[in-house]
Amino acid sequence: MKLLNRVKWRPNWKTKWFLSILCGVLLVILILFGTSYMYLIQKLTAANEKTSLMSFQETENGLKGMMKNAEYYLSQFVNNELAWEYSANTYKTTVEKSVAVQEIVQKFDQMMYADTNIYGFAILSGNGRSVVSTTEKKSRTGVMEIDEKTSAVLEKCKESYPFVNWISGESLDVGKTETFYCMVNRPVLLGIVALGEAKETEGDSYLCVALDERKVSQSYGMVSYNGSRAVLVDENGRIISSTDPDYLETVYRPREEEQNIEYDLSYHNWKLVNMIPKDEYLREARGIKKTGFLLGGIASLAVLFFCLIWNRKYTKPIQILMDQMEMVGKEQLDIENPEKVGWPELDHLNEEFYHTVQKLKSYISRLQTAEQEKAREELLALQYQINPHFLYNSLNSIRWMAMMTNNTKVADSLVILCKVIMPILRNPSFTWKLSDELDFLENYIKMMRIRYGNEMEYHLQCDDGIQDEDFPRFIIQPVMENCFVHGSSSAEARHIYLRIRKTERFAIEVQNTGSFLEAEKVAEVNRKIAEGTPDGESIGLCNIRKRLNLLYGEKGDIWLESSPERGVLVYICF
Repeated sequence: MKLLNRVKWRPNWKTKWFLSILCGVLLVILILFGTSYMYLIQKLTAANEKTSLMSFQETENGLKGMMKNAEYYLSQFVNNELAWEYSANTYKTTVEKSVAVQEIVQKFDQMMYADTNIYGFAILSGNGRSVVSTTEKKSRTGVMEIDEKTSAVLEKCKESYPFVNWISGESLDVGKTETFYCMVNRPVLLGIVALGEAKETEGDSYLCVALDERKVSQSYGMVSYNGSRAVLVDENGRIISSTDPDYLETVYRPREEEQNIEYDLSYHNWKLVNMIPKDEYLREARGIKKTGFLLGGIASLAVLFFCLIWNRKYTKPIQILMDQMEMVGKEQLDIENPEKVGWPELDHLNEEFYHTVQKLKSYISRLQTAEQEKAREELLALQYQINPHFLYNSLNSIRWMAMMTNNTKVADSLVILCKVIMPILRNPSFTWKLSDELDFLENYIKMMRIRYGNEMEYHLQCDDGIQDEDFPRFIIQPVMENCFVHGSSSAEARHIYLRIRKTERFAIEVQNTGSFLEAEKVAEVNRKIAEGTPDGESIGLCNIRKRLNLLYGEKGDIWLESSPERGVLVYICF
């Protein structure tokens, strides 16, 4: 067991390549299938909602018409003397009362025959006297006990006089022995309207109409499909009508397992709801899901088959390339020209690598030869070091003879000339310290002032702490020479300002106040510097540009600016 824990399986590059291709294809299939599946579900949900809302819009007017017809019959009976006489209870004899009740029942039956959606009519007084008639040929008269629940409903109807209030039959708690029970012994929608506004409760009377709940649910039942249930919800959230009797008089609560499509009616603050079980309308989607998994499995097997076929054509030439690269990494450049065993592109890559290694071998051979030649040249350079000493000793001899003849100006000039020449001859490197460059410039300017006169004033501004920085040799000298050669010949003193700064790189500014160039001339000189095509006047500046490019690449640059106020300015950056 310990041995198994120590040995960890590490897939090689071939296995990684195979698994990456397989996983990539599976991921693409999964994303495409998942996106298509979610899109299908979204479309099915939207289609259900669109269909239900269109059906609700069609049934809304039918349901409204059913209730309006019932309200119309109530309004007719409100204007009938029978209703008011029964409400006033001014009958002189029992026979007269019985005849009136029979006439009321007969009127109720006539209205029910005229509208088959109506289940029954009733008239109810505040003291509990009632006459009820239904389509089931059940008519009943008597006195019922009005409890608090029923009294609250009737009081609300009285407050909304002369409008009809619609409630469910279950909203009234009527016992089976009560007269009014035959009106609500089955699911109905009750429309109740008060007869006048009596001050005392006993003087109140109400007309009631009952709509058969089955007829009501049939008016919007066309919305139900795929096992869905359509319900009518009142303003209190209770289901007062439903295509499924089990939902009646329950509180409507949306459920996650159903798609609940709600449609607000334009009356009574009611709404129609179609509750569609998701399992029903997603049945087709689940079938597509299974088909998708099957196709994904087939596609994976096909990818596996083609990967196995292509593996030889792809991996073998890459393995040859890896073996040759490993030999080159071990400095074994004697590799063989590989045979062609795979895709033409990979075989071409192996062949190119082979030729590159051969070129590298040739380059190393030439480099070794160049190193040997360089060693011989260094020996010659050591041999030629005597030449600067001979020149230096010769200049000192001439200076000594000048002093013997009291010619101090010539002697001083020779001293300065020696200081200028010796750094050139003694140090063969391309860079030195900035302090060495500044010492050389100071001696060079002294020499140039002896040659051209003392009208040039030299000013140096250099940041502190950069004197020991590496600096390219003689990079500023050509610019200084141009200041003397191409400067103004006016009698006024001219000034040369040398400003040296460094942040991330050196920034050098040389200003000659005694000269000015036109814009066209400045542009021409800058163009020649950039193109590397010097003439007699810009050869020194072009030389600086080439040296900067050799030492610092694209970071090195030089350009000119000129204005009458400031003269000619040369900027050097590296």
